[in-house]
Amino acid sequence: MTTEVEPWTPPSGRNAQLQAAGRWWDVVRAPRFIGKRALELLGDDVGAVIENPFDGVLYWLIPLGAAAEWDMSRLPHIQVWGATAYIEVPSVDCRRGPGVRWRVPPRDRCLTDPAALHGALRTATREALGPREGAAR
Repeated sequence: MTTEVEPWTPPSGRNAQLQAAGRWWDVVRAPRFIGKRALELLGDDVGAVIENPFDGVLYWLIPLGAAAEWDMSRLPHIQVWGATAYIEVPSVDCRRGPGVRWRVPPRDRCLTDPAALHGALRTATREALGPREGAAR
């Protein structure tokens, strides 16, 4: 007997929900000073992005396991979260206000292409912090 997995949709209603990463998607977490530039570089090639203004971070949703091969030594402020992490996901219509909200709301796709995101984050990190070639981790 096979069990069909329901496709993921953002929460409805008025409140954000704590949701597990590593079930439908993994999460890439970036500080806002790097994330804003990465968003510019990605342009229309971005999926949904969550902003947490309290922590000053942006979260991208990417396919499960897609960042497993990333060289994180050149991305010192970026984190990839999978099955052991939870994030606060805003309701589908929450695009402003003081709390967690969609910086880029879910549209026809929620996931960002991991290769494009990796490239944008590397460029944004290099511009913000200088080159990281040979950086020790």
